[in-house]
Amino acid sequence: MRIRSFVTGAVLGALAMTCASLPDEASAAAAMAQSLGAAKQDASTQFSVYLPLTHTAALEQLLKEQTDEASSNYHRWLTPAQFKNQFGPSRADVARTRSLLEAAGFTVTGEQTQSLQVTGPVWAVEKAFATQLQQVKMPKGRIRLEASNHHLTLPQALSAMGAVIPQFTPHLISHTHSRPGRKLATISPQARLSSDDSFFYPNDLNEAYQLPSFRTEVVPLHSRKPAQIAGVGATIGIVISSVINPDDLAKTFNSSFLAGGVPINQNYSANSNLPVPTVKIRKVNGGSGAFDPTTADAFEASLDTQMSLGTAPGAKEILYDMPDLSNDSVLDAYTAVVEDNKVDVVNSSFGECELDFTAAYNGGTDFTSILKAQHAIFQQGNAQGITFLASSGDSGAPACVSKAFANNPTNGTNFVLGVENPADDPNVTAVGGTNLQTSATPGVDDAAYKSENADFDPRLPAQFQVGSQLVSVGNNTWGSGGGISQVFPKPLYQFLVNTGSATRRTVPDVSLMMGGCPGDADLAALDCTAVPRSAVIMWFDGSPTLVIGTSASSPEMAGVLALAVELNGGRLGNVNPLIYALSAIQTLAGGTRAPKAFQYFHRNISGNNNGFAVKPGQAYSEVLGNSTLIVKNFLQLPLAAPAGTPNTPSNP
Repeated sequence: MRIRSFVTGAVLGALAMTCASLPDEASAAAAMAQSLGAAKQDASTQFSVYLPLTHTAALEQLLKEQTDEASSNYHRWLTPAQFKNQFGPSRADVARTRSLLEAAGFTVTGEQTQSLQVTGPVWAVEKAFATQLQQVKMPKGRIRLEASNHHLTLPQALSAMGAVIPQFTPHLISHTHSRPGRKLATISPQARLSSDDSFFYPNDLNEAYQLPSFRTEVVPLHSRKPAQIAGVGATIGIVISSVINPDDLAKTFNSSFLAGGVPINQNYSANSNLPVPTVKIRKVNGGSGAFDPTTADAFEASLDTQMSLGTAPGAKEILYDMPDLSNDSVLDAYTAVVEDNKVDVVNSSFGECELDFTAAYNGGTDFTSILKAQHAIFQQGNAQGITFLASSGDSGAPACVSKAFANNPTNGTNFVLGVENPADDPNVTAVGGTNLQTSATPGVDDAAYKSENADFDPRLPAQFQVGSQLVSVGNNTWGSGGGISQVFPKPLYQFLVNTGSATRRTVPDVSLMMGGCPGDADLAALDCTAVPRSAVIMWFDGSPTLVIGTSASSPEMAGVLALAVELNGGRLGNVNPLIYALSAIQTLAGGTRAPKAFQYFHRNISGNNNGFAVKPGQAYSEVLGNSTLIVKNFLQLPLAAPAGTPNTPSNP
């Protein structure tokens, strides 16, 4: 439900208090890793060695056929064992790698489809990989070991096999894509808040984007019995570096808080035949520890679980909790996802500029091999039927620091155009975002779609701690992340629409509501409190709070795809070919004038992300991808009744 206009001030005052202690990583001085000196020579280390896949041309062909309804391999998914047998690293390379590591003083403790898990003393790492290790205290307090020159020099025998060791480079670390919302303008008590600034629970968005009614029953594929479309039978995975407070998740479904003396209620259990969903925790490398409400990761985990399950309350969910967002932890978490093979749809609401991995940004050392190793994991997951989603980022088009700043951080530089990983990977669905407005109906808690905009918000210069000084970077932006990849070529499915690039992967693929007007908005450049902006309501550490970011739109899309998994009677794999095919069909059917049943995406949105623009009628843009969904049409249920007013049987 949305908050009524006449209590706006009281609500925002209460919500702002919840946000006050949470760090804003995008605009505050960046918390840098702190060196604690040389690592002890006999201290134990652990790391993973990734080896390249084999028969990659055949793998690409299989992935294409698995999403082609005309193929006999359509939706015929592999098990991890089958994938390893057909496409895993060669057995000779695995055996040779094991032998080389053991001869260097290491112990191989495990073997996955694409990697070996290894332990050994610090001295062995330094000797084998020509480096020195130092102890580093990460921003969240965890102690890690880092190569003093930020990289390892692999022996020729390992390098020739294409081995990748992502550990010991913690300067490569992702950031979350959500922020606490700022106080927005109070509007006239005579109008609902939705007429200008809209604050949404997940069930409000269910109505706005026309999800099928909660009471809709259809017969899914491969079934004879009617089923309620709520994600029943689907399992969502969340990859993040935190656990959640289960009570927060429960309160997003059933809760009441006073705003200006008026109760704001969520009454899911009173209107639903399904129980309130819960989340299972799967720890990766020991996990991140207890729930810590002072961290951005805890904020993110709370948002991801509430948005995804608020959209698909019948689904199961597993949260993959890793120690931090360093790239070695992220790869280990994705490896756990594909090896477990238990989840159907995976959401990741974090990212890092892909340029950070290039040689130009690292004094000549190329780290894009880490992205390629991760890409192989996504390929394995897709071949097993797993769908990967990632938020495209909240920094608009200029998502990267400049090459000059990366190599010599000084004042006077600006953020430059770039896209973030993992959203840039062609085997991942990148989700951007908008500001959503819904129609005002006094006295009724409805959220009928009215309009959206994709306008960016200028932000105050970002500050980074460099030694004892704060260094500022300009052209700081809040908006839907998007642009052109410099790492990945254009995938075949993007030839179905005009993406703006003939050769490169473009981002995003699709969008939903993300919201705007962050706490560090430059109100002198643009007063975003006076223009239509939106936010999500979530519960965090026992209190309701406002939040904005593509970290809201991406897990919501994960919920939508959980509904699709239920309807399909099984997994979907890479859904990008489907998204672009539906976009092409809508264009052929007339675009904005297509019959209602063929309108899968809203094409009435304008705006820009400080680098690219989108105009009404445009099929694809580097701001919104193929745009926001009309969900029941996207699910091929054009005749289904849409979700109605929140807190009713059609939309509990």
